[in-house]
Amino acid sequence: MMHIILLVACLLLVGWFWASRSNKRLPLPPGPTRWLLKKNELPWKQPWRLSTEWSKKFGPLTYLHVYGRDMLLVNDVQTATEMLEQKSLLYSRRPTWSMATLTGLHHNVAFMDYTERQQKSRALLQHILGPESQPQWRSLLEKETAKLIKSLLIRPTDCRHQIRWYLSSFISRFTYGTSITDTRLKVGEELGAQIHVALCPGRWAVDTFPFLIHFPAWLPGMGFKRRAREAREKFRHFAETPYNLAHKSIQSNSGERCMVTDVLREISTGKSRFDEPALISATNSIHIATVDTVRLCLLPLCAFLTALQTSAILLNFLLLMTIHQDVQAKAYAEILEMVGPCRLPTLDDQASLPYVNAVMKEVHRYNPAASMVTRSPVEDDTVHGYRVPRNSAVMFNLWAMAHDANVYTESDVFRPERYIPSPSNPIPDKDPRDFTFGFGKRICPGLNLANAQVYMVISQILSVFEIKPSVDLSGREEIPTPSYTCGIISTPEPFKCRLVARKGGLAQQLMLG
Repeated sequence: MMHIILLVACLLLVGWFWASRSNKRLPLPPGPTRWLLKKNELPWKQPWRLSTEWSKKFGPLTYLHVYGRDMLLVNDVQTATEMLEQKSLLYSRRPTWSMATLTGLHHNVAFMDYTERQQKSRALLQHILGPESQPQWRSLLEKETAKLIKSLLIRPTDCRHQIRWYLSSFISRFTYGTSITDTRLKVGEELGAQIHVALCPGRWAVDTFPFLIHFPAWLPGMGFKRRAREAREKFRHFAETPYNLAHKSIQSNSGERCMVTDVLREISTGKSRFDEPALISATNSIHIATVDTVRLCLLPLCAFLTALQTSAILLNFLLLMTIHQDVQAKAYAEILEMVGPCRLPTLDDQASLPYVNAVMKEVHRYNPAASMVTRSPVEDDTVHGYRVPRNSAVMFNLWAMAHDANVYTESDVFRPERYIPSPSNPIPDKDPRDFTFGFGKRICPGLNLANAQVYMVISQILSVFEIKPSVDLSGREEIPTPSYTCGIISTPEPFKCRLVARKGGLAQQLMLG
């Protein structure tokens, strides 16, 4: 019997060794030619477009060696699904960058390795942001959205700032039970700018040569350590201050009910399956989302920074409605028919507004807020007969997936009708939100809240306003040209539009309410 066991063990060992050797003999995926004195590089300006062009030559997988590491670009939904859904544990990690570690962002769920604490923090986020918790956040969402609409009626030319304020206010009140202030919003913007400067891969030698992290800060060339320390301290203060205030409010029985106080009370009474470290990581991950100036090019910021994505989606909606007046008119006609002219649409109306929902989907698809997301395999993998090295940075090109001509006909055309079944379109196009919120074990846990928030804002803006182009001195309309930033969250570049209150009593009713 012992001989049989030893024989089986030897066969298994030989099989493992042979499989390992065979995998290492597999070729890397094809990619651009490397020059003698210049490494392959992705451009800072919209790298997803170049990646899409490469896919036409190299197929769905493109290999590069950049920033001192292996990088793989994945450009189609089917391959991404195979890797991130069928092999979710293998691709559960994010690529690690030394500057991200130095700034302390590895404590944020977005950067955290797939550990027990990360899983608990994600489970907590899913619990408090999911559809089953809608009764806890619905009332606040309705109140804050109504405040946004009223604010836009008063100052209709300042959309970008007011959307940023609205999202920051909602997140602050939902998470900590505190109102947002101009000072705090400004600090958040400064923090975003500082993180952006500190965390651009390729800019800092420590990302290419991680051993530099162990060198003393006083050595020449170690200035990145000072920048990282400043960003770390500013972020820590930004996150800890409202958390501590919420913590103290429990002892004094003061302040608004919020996520932090609810979870802390459950923890203290033993009714929660979560702990305080998971809560702290979760709140940090939610609150950094309010900083919409962060442009962490090619960094794994991750799709669940809900408010940051929502800001980009809402601005994209305003841009596209400014350009496509016919789509706007059709969406308003549906609201007028199903909701009427005397009240704002609510979440209860969403199921009866298929065209408004189609507009939402097409806004997501036309320019995904998160154009690329990243993972890193914990072991070597084989995909389509090619080797994917362990710890490589695998970038999934959501923009390419949203513009795949095999999935979306006339993919460069903004056309919400593609999602509505009709005799000429019996099989509607795929809902892009199936992948724009991510895949697998790191899919955005806040997608239900984000979808509800986007629907509320879009439907209510359409009910109250006509979104029109700006006019020049001669009175001619100036139609903006779509142009987007190149960050991991892709936001429309500044553009001009006019929000004109629709005729009727709804706008006046809101102003008096």
